[in-house]
Parts: sequence; C-alpha cells; structure tokens
Amino acid sequence: MDWETERRSVYDSFMDMDHSSAVGCGDCRGSALSSYENKRLTVEYYEIESEKIPEAFDGYRIVFLTDLHCAQFGENNQELIERIDECRPDMILVGGDMVISRESSNEEVPLALMKELSAKYPIYYADGNHELKLARNEEIFGVRYKDYVHSLKEYNIHHISNETIVIQSETGFISLTAFDLEKKYYQRFHVPHMPLSHMESVVGSSPGNIFHILLAHNPNYLKTYADWGSDLVLAGHFHGGMVRIPKLGGVISPQFQIFPKYDAGEFHEGETTMILSRGLGNHSIKLRLFNKPEISCIELKKRD
Repeated sequence: MDWETERRSVYDSFMDMDHSSAVGCGDCRGSALSSYENKRLTVEYYEIESEKIPEAFDGYRIVFLTDLHCAQFGENNQELIERIDECRPDMILVGGDMVISRESSNEEVPLALMKELSAKYPIYYADGNHELKLARNEEIFGVRYKDYVHSLKEYNIHHISNETIVIQSETGFISLTAFDLEKKYYQRFHVPHMPLSHMESVVGSSPGNIFHILLAHNPNYLKTYADWGSDLVLAGHFHGGMVRIPKLGGVISPQFQIFPKYDAGEFHEGETTMILSRGLGNHSIKLRLFNKPEISCIELKKRD
C-alpha cells in the first residue's frame, strides 16, 4: 500500500465511524476513551528564543488559551484555572473560539473563566471564527457578540481586533497583533490562497525590528504570516486533528483537510515559529482520541 492509499484508507475509516457515539453512547469503548480524553488537561511547554527579545522579557511567561468552546474542567473551571496558575504566567493570550456560535448556546462559561483569570493576570483576547460568526450575524444572534466584548472590557481584558499594540515593561517592549480572518478563509474542503497584500490591507505593515507576536486563529496561512514579519504565531482552530495517529498526526481539520500539514505543536517557516494548540474543547463532533486538551505555556528567552 502506497502512502497516499494509506492516508485515504485511514480517512475513510474515520469518516465511517459513528460519531454520535462520541457524544453519548456509553457502550462504545471509543466513546469512553474520547469522553475521558476530553477532560484530561495537559500543559505543553515551549521555549522561544530570539535575539529580538529584549532583556526585560527574557524569561517572560505566556499562557496561550484557545478553542474552549464553553467546555468546563471541574466546577467553575477550577481545574483549568489551577493548571494555568501552575504555569505562573506574566500574561495570558487568548486565541479565540472560547464561545460556540449556536442559537442554543450562551457565553456564561467563558465569561466566568475570563473574569476570574483577569483578576490575576493581564489578558489579551483575539477572536476566532466562532466569535466572528456571532459578530457577522446579528439577525440570528442579536447583540450577543457586542455584549460579550463589552463584558470582557468590563473585566479589564484587552480585546484586540485587526490591530497592533505594544506590550511594555519598564525597560523594553514587544508587540502583539490580532488578525481576524475573513469567512472565506474558513471554508470547508478548500483552502484559498491568502496574498500578503490582503493581510497588509487588514492589519497594516509589520512593526519592524522588534519581537512580534501574531494571534491568528487559522494556522493554514503560516507562510503569509511569516512573510508579513511575525516572529511568533499563536494559532488554534484545528483541535489537534480530533483523532491523532502515531507517525501520521491529526486526521482531519474543521475545514475537512485530510491529515492537515499543520495539526498541533511547533512549526517553523524561515525565522517564524508557530505554536499550534490542540485547544481545550470542541463543539459539533465532541471527539478527541489520543489528543488531550492543551494549555500552552510559552517562555521567551533572549538569544545572545
């Protein structure tokens, strides 16, 4: 069996699975394992070195959270909060999709989590496709998005959208950009090309010769993010490929890419590093196999 045939065989087997078992059939071992893994939080540690990191940010710790989708880990998400506390972050970056864009859903769980964390840490929040779906469809969701962002700001959370801000200490600074991708860049079965000119038209030019972090929910466009000038990209969206197979990686992305090039972990494009989190929750298909929810703990290190 050649490589492409093997990939197709694994994909066909996955698509033939009874996904309903992942959300409720207790007599299925796969369902039991998936239910177990959905609650098995892990912390993944990353170290990012760059000569552009100022001395003031040498050893600076960032917790990156994404794709909660209203999941809870313990009562009032206390298990999640405790694991974040263990990382001792200097700030928290949120990569979006903390909500679920359904009429039957609400934002109580992510807001409660953000409120408690914001009492301890500075938080910078960028939108994912679910927040943007709420924003773009007021005829369906009313003013839920506006109310959500208003609440975040009431908690002194920095909600950033298609803009660049400076994170400053007494003796140095780094920059942070949030890039909201348009709906067409999330379409299923096809990954459209994103020209650099489009990104520049939305967020402007790269900040230049300072260490720069980009929050961009969709990992498919690492090449564009690198060409733009990002040093560190933080992404989510793919949920680790839902099912992870040793040596093959994640099986399928939300855009129905089979064995996507970017599924989870650390990737490099030139001088740019992307950390792609497996995320915390899920929404339509509540399936995780060999794919535990992730808190990303990132330490910045100045390279001599």
